[in-house]
Amino acid sequence: MVQTKRYAGLTAASTKKVAMAAPMFSIIIPTLNVAAVLPACLDSIAHQSYGDFELVLVDGGSTDETLDIANSFAANLAGRLIIHCDTDQGVYDAMNRGVGLATGTWLLFLGADDSLYEADTLARVAAFIGEHEPSDLVYGDVIMRSTKFRWGGVFDLDRLLFKRNICHQAIFYRRGLFGTIGPYNLRYRVLADWDFNIRCFSNPALVTRYMPLVVSYFNDLGGLSNTVIDKEFLKRLPKSTRVGIRIFTIVVRLWLKMIDRWPNVSRPLRQFRGVAP
Repeated sequence: MVQTKRYAGLTAASTKKVAMAAPMFSIIIPTLNVAAVLPACLDSIAHQSYGDFELVLVDGGSTDETLDIANSFAANLAGRLIIHCDTDQGVYDAMNRGVGLATGTWLLFLGADDSLYEADTLARVAAFIGEHEPSDLVYGDVIMRSTKFRWGGVFDLDRLLFKRNICHQAIFYRRGLFGTIGPYNLRYRVLADWDFNIRCFSNPALVTRYMPLVVSYFNDLGGLSNTVIDKEFLKRLPKSTRVGIRIFTIVVRLWLKMIDRWPNVSRPLRQFRGVAP
């Protein structure tokens, strides 16, 4: 049964007024049985100093305490919570549905095991957007949970095609892009966000900007894109990039096994501090 619960808060009319004065953010989180990690994610959102945002949680039919946890944050989020429950075709289908439910002018997609970096993260992004108009896509950096590396930097189309993708946990999209560029392509099971970013950066009419700030903590060991190879998407990338992704995926799998089998060995590595190239 499809259920959408929209807690009383910003109306469509008030959203338009907010958007004129300051950026209005919609944070979209797809969920499925994530009760163990969701509280930390929602807590990082609820304690933002910037108030012009809404949280859109798209659940694919959780059977654990995920929905109870989400509902428990309704008061802290002061009417800025939307919960949609229905079976879906995977994470990108859920993200597309979140776009349809969102009312903000800017969209951020987080995983349930990710979190915003600091309490003033949204405030800093809002200030950047206000100082850099026009913009269609703005992105910053993430902190990898496994090593505390700071990953990101400036991207262009060449870097997207021949190296790596931007972490979607660091990207804010104008909502209108999903009308002009199109939704996430469900043909790509685990890398549809990479495909979407390539389409954005390939469009000379769009303005993309790098923000020299950290947006979120990214759980780089828990995502599908780090442990599953999307063969369909790899067909559209240069051969050198395809080989690099396969090697990277193998390394991550070995890393996960090492953490499970030899926790005493892996702990010093996970505590390492540094900056990613």
